[in-house]
Amino acid sequence: MELGLTQEVELSAPVIRLERITLMFFSGSIAVNYRLLVRIPATFIVVLKMLFVVCVVAQAQPPQGVAPEIEAAQLRIKLYEGQEYPLQRRLLDSKIKVANARVDSLERQLAEYEQFTKFKHSGPLFGQLEFVKVAQVEAKEELKNLTEEKNLLQRFHADKVRLMQLELEMLKRSLR
Repeated sequence: MELGLTQEVELSAPVIRLERITLMFFSGSIAVNYRLLVRIPATFIVVLKMLFVVCVVAQAQPPQGVAPEIEAAQLRIKLYEGQEYPLQRRLLDSKIKVANARVDSLERQLAEYEQFTKFKHSGPLFGQLEFVKVAQVEAKEELKNLTEEKNLLQRFHADKVRLMQLELEMLKRSLR
């Protein structure tokens, strides 16, 4: 069984034309063959390529006549927002995950050891039980500190970026 359809959709500049849809049935499955023809004027493509190249070149090179101090300040802002801040957040997130896993593991270990402390005269694992309790407190404190550090990093991110922007503006004014 085969169906043949032609449908034309017009947009502002490019014209998209769906030439033919062929449906074939093979042992219960449907195979669909779409042939999409796109007609775009050549001048439109050339202009788009030129705009793309201009944008790439404009972002890659600093404006002419910019002092190295200003360019360095601009790069510091760009590197902080694009590299340092995301890296710090990822590191803190991974440390928090590890600390959470450690707390959970120590809680399970403590529950397992507490089963054996109910002997008549003494618990056979007293030293290990105390070690796990201290390690659990340490892990919870580490988790709390990491969470607070992440919150502070996020809370003061905008202020740090603004400070770097103000330093850049002051540098621009001093070099005029």
